[in-house]
Parts: sequence; structure tokens; C-alpha cells
Amino acid sequence: MAEIVQVDSEANSRDEKISTFREKDPEAYAEKVSTESGVNEDDSIDEAIGDITDDIVLDSALQLVTKTLDVTDDPNLSPYTFRAFFLGMGLACFGAVIAEIFYFKPQTILVNAIFLEIIAFVLGEATTYIPRWGPIGRFLNPGDFNVKEHVFITIMASSAAVCALGTEQLAVQSLYYNETPNAGSAIFMLLSSQMLGYGFLGVMRKLFVYPTKMLWPLQLPLASLFQSLHLNKALAKKRLRVFWWVCLFVICWEMIPQYIFPLTAGISIFCLAGQHNEAFTYLFGGANGDEGLGFLSWCMDWQYVGTDSLVLPLNTLFNQFIGYIICIGLTTGIYWGNLWNAKTFPFMGQVLFRANGSEYNQTEILGPDNRVDEELLDAYGLPWFSTSNAMSLLVLNIGITAAIVHIICWHWKDIRSIFVWIKPSALKAHYYEAKADGRYKFWAKSTYVEKFPGTEGDPHFAGMRRYKEAPTWWYFFVLVASLVIGLICTYQQKTGLPWWAFLIACLISFLLLAFYAPLYAITGFFYQPVSAVQMIGGFMVQGRPVANMMFTLYASNSLVQALYMLGDLKLSQYTKLAPRACFTAQMIGTIVGAILNWVMMNSIVKNQREVLLSVEGTNIWSGQNVQSYNAQAVAWGGVGNKIFGAGGTYVMVPIGLAIGLVAPIPFWLAHKYFPKLRLNEINTSIIATWSGWLSVGINSSLLPYFLWGLFSQAYLRRKRAVLFAKWNMIVTAAIGGGVQIIVFVLTFAVFGGSGEAHQFPLWWGNNIEGNVDRCKYMNGS
Repeated sequence: MAEIVQVDSEANSRDEKISTFREKDPEAYAEKVSTESGVNEDDSIDEAIGDITDDIVLDSALQLVTKTLDVTDDPNLSPYTFRAFFLGMGLACFGAVIAEIFYFKPQTILVNAIFLEIIAFVLGEATTYIPRWGPIGRFLNPGDFNVKEHVFITIMASSAAVCALGTEQLAVQSLYYNETPNAGSAIFMLLSSQMLGYGFLGVMRKLFVYPTKMLWPLQLPLASLFQSLHLNKALAKKRLRVFWWVCLFVICWEMIPQYIFPLTAGISIFCLAGQHNEAFTYLFGGANGDEGLGFLSWCMDWQYVGTDSLVLPLNTLFNQFIGYIICIGLTTGIYWGNLWNAKTFPFMGQVLFRANGSEYNQTEILGPDNRVDEELLDAYGLPWFSTSNAMSLLVLNIGITAAIVHIICWHWKDIRSIFVWIKPSALKAHYYEAKADGRYKFWAKSTYVEKFPGTEGDPHFAGMRRYKEAPTWWYFFVLVASLVIGLICTYQQKTGLPWWAFLIACLISFLLLAFYAPLYAITGFFYQPVSAVQMIGGFMVQGRPVANMMFTLYASNSLVQALYMLGDLKLSQYTKLAPRACFTAQMIGTIVGAILNWVMMNSIVKNQREVLLSVEGTNIWSGQNVQSYNAQAVAWGGVGNKIFGAGGTYVMVPIGLAIGLVAPIPFWLAHKYFPKLRLNEINTSIIATWSGWLSVGINSSLLPYFLWGLFSQAYLRRKRAVLFAKWNMIVTAAIGGGVQIIVFVLTFAVFGGSGEAHQFPLWWGNNIEGNVDRCKYMNGS
């Protein structure tokens, strides 16, 4: 967490707060006291010092959530209103469409949950102006827009505003296998893969939501903003005014880098000075997909810069930066060192290649039922990766297992109680205890009041006891239905994945959740372990790429969805939304999102097919994600034992998992003996993950990403705490919201989201025939 200002729990008097304000931000203090009324009567001082408490550094999770989040609750407020369902479904539709569009961009962007929260508030407040005439008026406008309606809407919208991994598989099947499952089978597959993770929570949700140390730090800004908007209406109006001005400016500005003047998406002095230099393109270029590393390029397009660095802790940014520098060194070193025949292939690329550097045509090795034919494979040859892609797979594997070991080394005391239930004696004791108090008779009313370890003294947990928990059998029903539907779809689509492998994939997801949930809950960091899952599936079911994709879908996507729902359950605990209401919002949002994900995926694949199949794509559309997913499915699922096994070209890639198991240990041991070195700040999982971050996509955004993050987290948060507390979250939401609105409009207006694209006329700043940053165009040579 940020190191802003230490405030003693007893320092609650106004004079002490004013003193803290004066010491922390003397310029802002001087501005406030310059008025004629003086300090003691200036309401703006109260407003300013009140915001300081948003950024207190506290010694424990319990202090943090009780001192920075309000613990009051009104149980009479209801989230079940017509406007809550109407606005929730409307924003769910918007979020699902935007998320799918972003997935096919050169730089994958996530829909900003804070933006959805702000929009939900604005629309909710607008409904309060509907005349309450008669039953219809009171139905449309039941009164003040309350915080529980607001949370209900936001959770529904954010549940839909994700790109289901299943749409990636469906896109691959359409683009590379000329197979298009019927609408019913496709949508049911999406729903089952999304909801399987929810089913797992029937036995896990209490372990990772109830305990106070399971902080879920990424939910704290959302909870804080909910309270800011509803507990102080005057301040809310000021913040919304700033939000809309910034949002409007970003909407207008983004027309320039996205459409009129794309050169501003990656201004490289080196490329402008040496437009025919190959090395400059690879090192300094990065405004086009798979162009280069973007080193020292300046991106003015917030679509690619994003807003994550404005909210991530400085420690996380520090580890990301280390990984970024290592990535540049590794990528350039292995390319010019010609490791794995690097110079035979493009500098970057996520598709497969033949040994001579031409693109690999997977249909040449597939026989009936999309199964690899050994004779055809021997005649055509084994596939190769671009070396930057292979290096990325290696370091990402290191990061996957390093994440597990990191959480064990640094946070074992926080999670060890989670695994007590695994002991047979503990299970037996739990069974007899539950049998005695009637907990297993879900059809009957039970008087059991749960006491959960790790919740002692937590008013948020205590406050939720007045609401009924979502019954475990709800989750169990979702789990069984998802398993049955998923199994049916697996066979109906003739993927070649046997039933036993399907069930093992689901079990892997469940087991990974046991480690990744506390990791995400405590540190706020998570990276989807797709490559490791693909490796396991490839060695279990060999020679079947489509089967590998289905295995990956259920072993990986279910994990991600479970983590999202756990975060929402924690948010509902912070905001006192009943668990059953949270469950309802997520189910509706997930169903709406899956359907619209499928609709948008079909539209984009149909209208942008040639671009999605090209290695470089454009600065508007890119198939990098589906290309990578397909390439790894062919590599792992088709010929994994030949290229990743003993004696294979890329045998080091799976060995990366073993390296990750030991990577955090030296830092952990050294910190025990030399704590002053602060080696506990080193997170090898983040570093390893970012060491492969630049292998694909548009990379010109990293310099502004880190500089804006440094400005926000190192300067504003430490030196201007009041300004940071007041405006950082609102401005972040406004930037993200403005980008999402203009991307939505431009996608359908000029980028061909539902038909023909209309490019801005060719000129010096819009070099659509090459790299927009005017580096030497290498992918076309």
C-alpha cells in the first residue's frame, strides 16, 4: 500500500488533522488559509483534511478496512428495484460488447470497473428525476438511488464486461479449422466454462472472502468510491464535474491518435531519424503490432497506455519495470545471438513457422477429426516459434510457479489455516458438527451462527451476519450443470477431448484456485497460467490441437471467473450487499455477457478475417490473441512431445516451471538474514511475467506507462496526498471511460466493427501503408 501519512488511531481531533494537513501539503494548506475567514471556519479545510484518511498507511488489514472504509449499514435499503435490473443489464450489454472489441485490438485492454461504477451512479441519479406519479412512477423511481442498488448494478455490469476465453476458442475454430459450432452449442459452452468457476466457490468462498487478511486490495478503491459518492453528496457533485470534463477531453483527444494522427501513438525520435534502419525498428519501433520493443517511444494514445499504472502500488510498478528492462535485454540478446535460429523468423510473431521462416500451415499435418497425422508431420516438418515468443513462454512459465512459491514464502502464515480442512480428522469433525446443528438440511431453517477463523474484530464481517448467505446448494447446482453441459458440448463439437481429460481439466482449475485465490486476495497480482495448463493437456491428450484448446478453456478460464466472483463477494462484504443479491447480479451479468461476447466475436471475425489472420495486423485490429492461442494449441496439443520433450528444440520452456519453484527462495532467505536490504520488495513472479511482456502487440506505450505511474504513485501519493486522495481515482476513471466510449463509437463508425472500414486519408502522420511511427517496415519484406 502507499506510504502517505501515518495517523495514530487517537488523532481524531480537528486540530490534529489540520496540523497533519499543514505538514503534509504546505502549499495546499497555505492556499486554504489565505481566505479572510481563516482556518477554523473554512469548510474547504474540513473537506481537504477529511480526504487524507483515504490514504492512511496502517499496520494491519483490520486497521486498513476499518479506518479507511465506513462500516455503517442500513439493512432496510434494497437492491431489488426495476431501475437496478434495467441499468445493470444495459451496462452489462455495453461492457460485454466493449470487452470483446478490446480483445481484438493490438493491445488487449480491460474494461474499467471504476468507469462502470461512475456511469451507473450518473444514470441511477438521473432516474430520481422521473416524476413519481402513480404506481408506474413509483415503480420507475422508488426514491433516492441507494448504495446497494449501485453496487448491484456495478457487479452485474462488471460480470459481463469480460471477454470469455471460450470466444477465443470459437474464433480459432472459425479462422483456422473452418468449423463454426451452432449458436446453441457455442453459447452453452461459453456459459458452462464461465460458470464452472462459480460452482467451485461452494466450498471455497468462505476461505477467501471472510478472513480479514484476505484483503482483495483491488476492491478497496471501488468500495471507497461507492462510499464517497453516497455518503457525501456535495463532494460527489464536485467529483462528477471533474469526471465529465476529463472524460470529454479524452473523447475529443483520442480521435487524434486513434484515427486522424496515428503517429502520435508511437513517437520515436530514433525511427524518424533512421527510417531505413532495421535495428532501430526492432528496438525503438512499437506503434504497430509485432513491430518492435518500443524502447524510448512516447505514446499519446491512452488506449494503449491504459490507467493501471495510476492505481497500482509503487512496489508493483518497480517490479514491472525490472521485468521490462530484462525483457528488452533478453529479446535483443537472443535475437542477435541467433538463439533457436532467431534470425530465420520475424523479430516478433505469435504464429508458427516452418524451419525456413515461412508461415506454418497446420492443415498440412492434420488428418481426419483435426488429429495430427504422423506421416504428414514427418513430410512437412515440425513447427517453430519466433524466438521472442519462445522466450516469452519460458519466462511466463517461471512466473506461474514463482507466484505459488512467493505466496508460500511470504504469506504462509496468512493462508496456512486455509488448508486445515484437508485433514481427514478435520473433515470428520466438521461433518459431525454440521450434522448436529442441521446445516446439511438446506430445506429446513437452521439457527446455526457461523464463527470463522480470521474474522475476529472485523466489523465488515460482523455486519454481513444479518444477511442470509447464498446456500451452498446453489453453487453445487451451478457446478453440476456446468460440468454436464460442458461435457455435452465437448462431444457435440467433436473436439476429441475424452471425458476423463475434461474432468481432470476441471480438477486442475479447482486446485490452482486454492493457491491463486490467496495470492490475488493478498497481493492483488495474478497472471492466468494458460501455458502451463496447455502443457499439461498436451502431454495428456497428444496429437489433438482442438482438444487441447477445450482442455485449456475449462482448466484456465474457470479459475479466472472464480477469482472475479471472489473479488465481487469481498466487495459486497465491504459495501454490505447481501450475498444472495451478489450471486444474482453475477449470474445475470455472466449470461448476458456470454451471449453478447459470442455475437460480437462472430461479427468481428466475419468482417476482419484477413486482418486477424495476418501476422502484423493493423494499429486498429489484431488477431494476436487468437493466433497465439492456436499456435500454442498446435504446439502443445499437436506436437508437444516432439518440440518440448526431451531432445526437443524448446525443452527449456517446460523446465521454466521448475526454475520458478526456486526463483523466490534466495530472496526470501537473504531477507531473513539481511532485512535492511529490503529484498521483500522483490516479487520474482511479477518480474518473470514482465520479462516476456513485449513479445507481441503494440509496445510504444511502456515509457509513458511507467512515467505516469511514477508521477501518480511516487510524487502525488507521497508529496501531494490531499490531491491524490481527492482526484486520482476520479481522473483515472474518466480517462478509462473516455477511451472506452470513443473506441466503442469509432469501432462501429469507421473501423469496420460491423461492416466496411473507412480509413482516414493517407498523409505523413497516417502512414497506413507501413509502420505509423515511420520505422522501416519489416513484416512486409
